[in-house]
Amino acid sequence: MAPHVPKLTRNEERERVAPMSKPNAHYAPDIRGNLLLRSLAQSDAWLLIPHLSRLPFGPRESVGRTSCGSVQMIFPETAVFCVRQTLLGDRQPALGLVGHEGVLGWSLLMGVEESFTLATVEMQGGTALSIAAGPLLEACAKSVTLRANLLRYADNFLEQMASMLGSNTIDPLERRVARWILMLHDRSQGDTLLLTHDDVARALHTRRASVTECFHVLEGEKILRCERARVTICDRERLMVLAGFSYGAAEARYAAEIAPWPRELQPPPLSQGQVRFSPPAWLP
Repeated sequence: MAPHVPKLTRNEERERVAPMSKPNAHYAPDIRGNLLLRSLAQSDAWLLIPHLSRLPFGPRESVGRTSCGSVQMIFPETAVFCVRQTLLGDRQPALGLVGHEGVLGWSLLMGVEESFTLATVEMQGGTALSIAAGPLLEACAKSVTLRANLLRYADNFLEQMASMLGSNTIDPLERRVARWILMLHDRSQGDTLLLTHDDVARALHTRRASVTECFHVLEGEKILRCERARVTICDRERLMVLAGFSYGAAEARYAAEIAPWPRELQPPPLSQGQVRFSPPAWLP
């Protein structure tokens, strides 16, 4: 069951301003690299800022199996984490992605320390801001709006996970690959993703050969350009059409309830004479 998230009053919503405007902000970490932290009210953000520290994460580095790091909450900046299921041993299919839009370790807010998930760094690695469990829980005890906003993201991640599980159950591989590439693109700085066919196959729990065949088709359609350990998005609009309903619901809800989404979610309107791209015939 999704956690209950209290509604903010209009005054509380109005207070959601960039927290780095407080005097002496240069003595604390800059939080502008994480959209969730930036969305907080100034008073709520400053309950966390003095306790935040910036950590580097290398490619495929893991953040413990307990609550995605049960002794800390992690706000990614340039790092992108794949949350994986660990109950199947070496087979660890992806449950979702957390990047600069979100946070890891939100189960701490529910008093849960043990978890069946593992968060691993995707692509080239990056940085994240970390806060220990003690100061985090003290801050949430002082502010119901801070706790509400963190839980609101937790609810959004659960929706992302539900969408992914549903897609993995009923969608053909091409649609699942399109969705996964879009999710990585949302959390990356440019249009080129540093990942291999093996990375995608492991995340989607499928054969590498099947992923390679899918990439060849998408490259032939000029939607992607694939090089060694690199995938470049050439046409995001067509990739969104290909992903269909498997992508966009959780992202649109994030934009409505938390902060503007970092990438375009809807294909741009057609100009006169243009025709909307349709999914290839090989998709049902």
